[in-house]
Amino acid sequence: MSYVLFISEQKLKDSTAINLNVSNDILLPFVREAQKIYIEPTLGTSLYKKLEAEITAGTLAGAYKTLVDEYIGDCLPGYSLYHSFNYLRHKVENGNIYSKTSETGNALTTAEAQSFREEILNTASYYRERLISYLRN
Repeated sequence: MSYVLFISEQKLKDSTAINLNVSNDILLPFVREAQKIYIEPTLGTSLYKKLEAEITAGTLAGAYKTLVDEYIGDCLPGYSLYHSFNYLRHKVENGNIYSKTSETGNALTTAEAQSFREEILNTASYYRERLISYLRN
């Protein structure tokens, strides 16, 4: 099933601490998840569907383009990273869950990872408040 994303893979990686070598296949479902959890309820379903249609048709312009590029584009990367964070550290394959380790670095402790994740959520929430303020004006 295909779905419309309000940000590109490049925007996601340019706007977060996600390394460029992280597979888009891992990340994109979390962009969609963040859109459905945070963006659609903030915009309302009608406006959300309107933006999806404009993006699909390649006709996004004016205030809608500003909304997507400058407001949604600021908060969606953070929420996407927030939701992908645990899956970047752990992999689920063939009924097994394992923790990926690096040969060149030290893994964060659970407490460190949670603290980092909370910071990501705080930043994304700030940008969502800006989005809400923009929609009210």
